[in-house]
Amino acid sequence: MKTLENFLQKFIGPIAKVMSENDTIQSVAEGFMRTGPVTFGVCIFVILGNLPFTGYSDWLTSVGLKAHFDAIQNASLNILALYIAFTIGYSFAKRKGDNALSCGILSLLSFLIIIPQTVAGAEGDITAFNTTYLSGTGILVALIFAAIVGHMFHYLSQKGLKFNMPAGVPPMVSESFEPIFISMIIVGFAFLVRVGFGYTPYGNFINFFDQTIGAFIIKIGLSLPTIFLIYFLANLLWFFGIHPNTIYSAFVPLQMTLIMTNIADAQAGRPLTYLTITLVSMFASFGGNGNTIGLCLSMFTAKSQRYKQMLKLAFIPNLFNINEPLIFGMPVMLNPIFFIPMVFCNVVMGLIGLFATQIFTFTYNPAMSLLPWTTPFFVKAFLAGGFSLLVMVLILLVVNTLMYYPFFKIADKKAYEEEQFAKAGENIESVE
Repeated sequence: MKTLENFLQKFIGPIAKVMSENDTIQSVAEGFMRTGPVTFGVCIFVILGNLPFTGYSDWLTSVGLKAHFDAIQNASLNILALYIAFTIGYSFAKRKGDNALSCGILSLLSFLIIIPQTVAGAEGDITAFNTTYLSGTGILVALIFAAIVGHMFHYLSQKGLKFNMPAGVPPMVSESFEPIFISMIIVGFAFLVRVGFGYTPYGNFINFFDQTIGAFIIKIGLSLPTIFLIYFLANLLWFFGIHPNTIYSAFVPLQMTLIMTNIADAQAGRPLTYLTITLVSMFASFGGNGNTIGLCLSMFTAKSQRYKQMLKLAFIPNLFNINEPLIFGMPVMLNPIFFIPMVFCNVVMGLIGLFATQIFTFTYNPAMSLLPWTTPFFVKAFLAGGFSLLVMVLILLVVNTLMYYPFFKIADKKAYEEEQFAKAGENIESVE
């Protein structure tokens, strides 16, 4: 255990430190978080517009509500790449101390320039933005261009290309004119990208990315081995005190691509492209990092006062996937007793869940992926797939508890003996 800890601190620790301090990586993470008002704001409406009941969609259409629910989705999730283009550019400039609003607008502008602006119609092409390019892998393209524009904006600002207005000009006017030359250069860059890829067989950059780099990233990143590896590494690092966001932040763009692709499939009446991965991810991870909900349930058998009190403190938060009280208070972190269940629980539960998907048929409403991460797992499972999915996660909860139980009993026995020894010492002192 000590050797493993030293290895992680020596080799993984510096990598995690670099990632946590890297402006680009942190801007991407912050940019996705800043889209929360969009995703959370429309969550309930997207769910109500896509409830998994037979005939429900036809009923919405018959009463004239379907088009209005779809309008909310089209204005939010189906153009999420636009919001991301702005928020990442904004976040990067803010971290660098630049004009964040101007940088965000230029990131959005650049993305709109490089994507196709025509849609095939019955009587020829129509000038319009196709939502196909504004979601799915369009999110990754928006991310890339936001990062490029952010770096260009910062570099050009540092080179003194800001247009300085005379003293006395209102700040709003001065800030608007400040990036004139920088804007011209960035727009020129986006124009060259558009023209350059227009002469290739791909026709535009987003098609090129879709069919080459993007296809490779998605094939590798949205695969079951990668999902298992991410959960394993996240819990391993968390056990040794390195926050799992180091791992998860790099996966967020792919996760959003997965969610948007599944929602688009459901909206079009197609089978979900990433149904199996979505289900396995749900089966593998609930109750906080390390699936510590099983540890909480094990504590109902506690004999020691220490863990009886810990149960009162940690159980309710753990139902909402908040397990810091356990990780730091028990503690689970750096506690050799809980190394095996915390690090390997995700993998075991995910493999059992994967096996179940090969035998049973589960349905999943992808709109439920938009629910906040604090949604209790049993609520999300029932809303997403009904009783069959709920029963499956409850079975996995039993597996989760059984994995933690023998290790908890070791810790509880030790704590109980320490308490009895301390109590015996107090009795001796009182007699004397």
